[in-house]
Amino acid sequence: MYIAYHSSDYFSQQTGISMASLFENNKDAIDIVVFVIEHNISETNKKKILGIGKKYKRDIRFIPMPNLNEKKRLGLKFIKSAWNFDSYCRLFLDEILPLEVERVLYLDGDVLVNASLKELWNLDIQGRCAAAVTDSLGEEYYELFNLSNSAHYCNSGVILIDLKKWRVESIGNKIVSYVKKHNGYVFFMEQTVLNAVLDSQLYILPPRYNVFTLMMCLNYKEHMYLRNPKRFYSEGDVRAALANPCLIHLTTCFFILNRAWIENNNHPAKALYLKYAALTPWNKRALLPDTRTFKKKVVDFFVQNLPRIFVLVIARYLYQYIRVKVISKEMDKYADKIVVKKDRYMK
Repeated sequence: MYIAYHSSDYFSQQTGISMASLFENNKDAIDIVVFVIEHNISETNKKKILGIGKKYKRDIRFIPMPNLNEKKRLGLKFIKSAWNFDSYCRLFLDEILPLEVERVLYLDGDVLVNASLKELWNLDIQGRCAAAVTDSLGEEYYELFNLSNSAHYCNSGVILIDLKKWRVESIGNKIVSYVKKHNGYVFFMEQTVLNAVLDSQLYILPPRYNVFTLMMCLNYKEHMYLRNPKRFYSEGDVRAALANPCLIHLTTCFFILNRAWIENNNHPAKALYLKYAALTPWNKRALLPDTRTFKKKVVDFFVQNLPRIFVLVIARYLYQYIRVKVISKEMDKYADKIVVKKDRYMK
């Protein structure tokens, strides 16, 4: 079984804890080889990560993060200051990983493995290049990103990739062409690129393979009201995923004060995160300092104390209308070659 992560030094703790959860719940796997595409991880943190591998007798290999923006001449534009271009490496694992690796499971460093991956690893993805879990995006975003009617926009935090087929079909070249066509500005970055290039050719996984925070913080009715997704899972599918999650993605949510690894957090998976952190060299400092600004704390206070329906109404308006207009405006500004379907949200 081949697993791939990418990480900076800051995210090495979360990535190491994710690995511990992976090894702890897959002790019966004959072989697990983990590749870490790393960006300046310190020798101290590398030793800690390797120590986790030694504890479970697993093979961990570090690969230096290539400068894909420069190498591929992508001309990438920053979307948010916190989003760096390293995340694009998951789209070029066919080049970064050894040629003998023909299938790989990519995991974000904030994904906890809570069950055996045997079934997922051996899954027949029916000749597709990759498999992932559908994210809960409204139709406004499908139109904005010019996706087909049969597409399902997937979250890129967990991707099962058939690297052999990826190479044969030259998906890497298609990715480069897409980014350049959009002059380097792609909202949601590599996630949108993945979905746009593969479109309806992604194999859709059950939601238990990427249970993101929104699923845990909101009940199904609230979730559907907020995002209004027309191409998402049924309530029964989501309920089953929550009851038996395999991969838990510790993403953000406005109802959460901090991520699961930050002090003063109220994340629903906090206890699970601490459980796996206890198996690592970071067990004594599993929670990092709360660095929220005063402004952010004030916003969080109101979100936590205002009537829940009131917060959802505001969030729905921001998500379905304001953000769509902002993204549209930025796309027009940076990508004069984009062909986008005009809709009522774009003037």
